[in-house]
Amino acid sequence: MPTPEKKNQPQLTLNRGRLLIMGDVHGQYEKMHRVLLECSYKAGEDRLILLGDYVDRGPESCEVVQEVMKLVRNGAIAIYGNHEDLMVRALTGGLSGKRKSLDVEQWYANGGEITLSSYKTESRLLQEHLAFFATLPYWYEQEGFLFVHAGIRPDISIDKQALQDLIWIREEYILGYKGRQPIVSGHTPTQYLKRYELFPDIEDASKPVIRNRKYFLDTGVAWGGPLTVMDLITEEYWQAV
Repeated sequence: MPTPEKKNQPQLTLNRGRLLIMGDVHGQYEKMHRVLLECSYKAGEDRLILLGDYVDRGPESCEVVQEVMKLVRNGAIAIYGNHEDLMVRALTGGLSGKRKSLDVEQWYANGGEITLSSYKTESRLLQEHLAFFATLPYWYEQEGFLFVHAGIRPDISIDKQALQDLIWIREEYILGYKGRQPIVSGHTPTQYLKRYELFPDIEDASKPVIRNRKYFLDTGVAWGGPLTVMDLITEEYWQAV
């Protein structure tokens, strides 16, 4: 198994099971199914955390959300991502309850139209899925790690973070966070990190990237890249390409 792109990382231990983390899925049900088989995930033995963005851009968002709901019922943790937020705002108006044309346009510009098409034969599931999104945590902590979709604004405690930052932040977190707690996120594809030289030493952007206690698990499945699951303790990972 190849190693992720990493540098200057602490050694971590865990006394029970595996701590498996899945990056952004973006409507790629077939890859999601395959990567869970590749890593031999066992509900009840392994702990699985999904980092958000289950919908948009890929053709099978409805199927993905159904699978995420099943995984959560069997003990997994699924975190709220910005694409879930885009979908909720476009279809329900979000917390305000007032739908705006701009919300619909923004969702469609980020892959919402293909998501909606995945519900054509399963429209009965749409409201159930939107209600499920409303139950998802914005962040989660376990074994000393902080799990969040996009990242955090540096030097602000987690309980005071704005939702906008937790699901949308990029450079301010990537370049600015220097805290001691390891943070695991999706949202920013590893190809983006390489293209804009946020970490100039990245050699292979198809791998998960680990830098300065920051773990990046979105390996670009939305743009034709692999979907990744990593055992956070051993740093072994599996990909569906």
